[in-house]
Amino acid sequence: MSLSQWLKPERIKPESFESSGVEVRVEEVVKIYKLGRGIEVQALRGLTLRVDPGEAVTVMGPSGSGKTTLLNMIGGVDYPTGGRVIVGRIRVHELPENLLEKYRLGVVGYIFQAFNLIPVLNAVENVAIPMIAFGVPRNIRVKRAKWLLEQVGLKERMIHRPSELSGGEQQRVAIAVALANDPPLILADEPTAELDTSNALKIIDLLVKLSREHGKTVIVSTHDPRIAVRTNRIFMLEDGRIKGVHTPAEITGGGEELLTTESLADLLKQKLAIAEKQLEELVASYMRREIGFEEFDREYQRIRGVINGLKELLASMGYHQ
Repeated sequence: MSLSQWLKPERIKPESFESSGVEVRVEEVVKIYKLGRGIEVQALRGLTLRVDPGEAVTVMGPSGSGKTTLLNMIGGVDYPTGGRVIVGRIRVHELPENLLEKYRLGVVGYIFQAFNLIPVLNAVENVAIPMIAFGVPRNIRVKRAKWLLEQVGLKERMIHRPSELSGGEQQRVAIAVALANDPPLILADEPTAELDTSNALKIIDLLVKLSREHGKTVIVSTHDPRIAVRTNRIFMLEDGRIKGVHTPAEITGGGEELLTTESLADLLKQKLAIAEKQLEELVASYMRREIGFEEFDREYQRIRGVINGLKELLASMGYHQ
């Protein structure tokens, strides 16, 4: 749909998700921050990626690699210095400021590490705020706010203010806020960073459900591999560039939904040892001339990709090889 079609408040229904996901294309995007006195910092360096409609992906990388900057470019929070950002049929990088505000309101649901809730409002009132700005009639927005809070498991906490909610409950309210105007695209920036394991897993479940059951396009910036291994693809970002792209199946071989942080680390280490052994055996087979060069090169690149992905995930968890 065009931007004007996404900005119609009548498309918002009180108790359903009507909009499905959109394709996201980031093409050769550069972002340079000018710090004064001629000092420049290049946060993104010709970054390119594509996310399919309804796909859930994670962007992982060390602090300062450009994860938040990338989400800000896609979310219309900031303009790229160069390159193109296209969401559905919307050329985000070309939108004037007044339309950029409307794009953020109707197309993007943004979930932040800091919950960004209004302290003096209860949960229902916080969720209703974006719908007021969108022009949704009061009877619909109140009913939808309550329905959304039920969807995130807060039916009994609707009239509580943020200070009366736990960190995990506040983040679930924040997810409901992001879904208020039924956006096709959900961006989440380190959504589990401030949460304990139990609450982090609940947030992971909600984000994955938005893609798998409701068809939303979900892009998550995270250091948490428990999110990464449950999404469709994992983009590894380093120094403003995509260093590699992996699927969870390449990394874990399946069963990732039941993993704790510790058991996931153990599994990744086991998979790494197996992959390194496979690489040794492949080289030995080639040296014995049991396989040709083309087959060797194809398998070598595949196994090296798996090894690199495993090492990057372990590094994100604090385990360095």
